[in-house]
Amino acid sequence: MKERRLNKTALIIGAVLLSLIILYFIYRTYRPDINLLLNMDAGNNRAKLLHMIRSHGFVDMFLLVALIAVFNAIPGMSNSVVCIFTGLCYGPLVGFILNWAGNILGNCAVMSIIRRIDLSKRMKKSKLLDYLMHQKHPLIGLTIGFMIPVIPSVLVNYSGARLNVDRKHFLAMVAVGMAPTSFLYAFGGDAIFKGNIKRIIAVVIAIIVILALYFLIKKVWQHEKEEREQRA
Repeated sequence: MKERRLNKTALIIGAVLLSLIILYFIYRTYRPDINLLLNMDAGNNRAKLLHMIRSHGFVDMFLLVALIAVFNAIPGMSNSVVCIFTGLCYGPLVGFILNWAGNILGNCAVMSIIRRIDLSKRMKKSKLLDYLMHQKHPLIGLTIGFMIPVIPSVLVNYSGARLNVDRKHFLAMVAVGMAPTSFLYAFGGDAIFKGNIKRIIAVVIAIIVILALYFLIKKVWQHEKEEREQRA
């Protein structure tokens, strides 16, 4: 029996509606914290805000993880602001764990349905997709793809599906690939909360380095593609 295809537009609309519902509950839960943060004097209310945030339970943490996951799964949507907010609320370690968990869950959700979605012709003809699909070391290439925020995760997931990457290797790729940015956003959010300019600058530099790495890798991929075309 032919596998039933899923409607991509309906899935995206459903994900957007779900994210709005989660956002509503997050705003309702964290509204006192956000109000205090926006009106916080230089250090006077910092201890009070920290106590308020730390008093939130696992359900509130799960809301942030769920929102990160849903934003990660929506093509073209960035969850960076939510990840920074998570780091601001819970510090670099717990913030990293929440960001990491959300990003892993989001990519796993996309991977579980990607084979049943008809991607647009423009996406299937993307040069990035071509680069990801034709690597000397596919697992390393896809892991790097997850590391770089400007590469749409849906392309990396689609490449993994086309290359028939098994679940164990896919989970390893996502876990390793999503770790750097998950930590950077959490670390940056904590630095903003503490007003640590040096840490904020360090995060900005790290993000610039990641973007520079993307352009370098893109050149390497382009060179490998030209070599393949010459041998063909």
